[in-house]
Amino acid sequence: MPDAGRFSELGEQGSRAVMEAAAVLERELAAGLADAKAATARLTGEHRVDQEEFDQLVRRVSENTHQLIDAVSERVLANTTGDVSDQAQRLASNAHDVLDLLLSLGSLAPGLANRGLQGAFGPQRAPQAADGTGGDGGDGTDGRPQG
Repeated sequence: MPDAGRFSELGEQGSRAVMEAAAVLERELAAGLADAKAATARLTGEHRVDQEEFDQLVRRVSENTHQLIDAVSERVLANTTGDVSDQAQRLASNAHDVLDLLLSLGSLAPGLANRGLQGAFGPQRAPQAADGTGGDGGDGTDGRPQG
């Protein structure tokens, strides 16, 4: 088990790096807010999660979080040597691996959510068309064969 004292220096440097990186991340997250709002509107309006929208959000989170991990790691490693440096490198590598695993598991969410939503609300509604007809061509049908 590593000595906790070896990580005090790492913690101080990491805190500064995290604060700087968080400011950048906050700007990036604000840019993704519109995408998140669109996904929320689709969920509440159409009772479905769009896989493409979700994947776009996941890509944005993945890119930003990997960049944050890299930025913090670079700042910490710039001022450390020896065992602390080795531990910091392993920690950064593990953080990347855990992030990738969680986001991969998260990619299952739209399919699972859509199945649950379909069970709760019935068949998915047709997406809204630009002309406000509900994506059904304006004839009140959803385009499926009537039988």
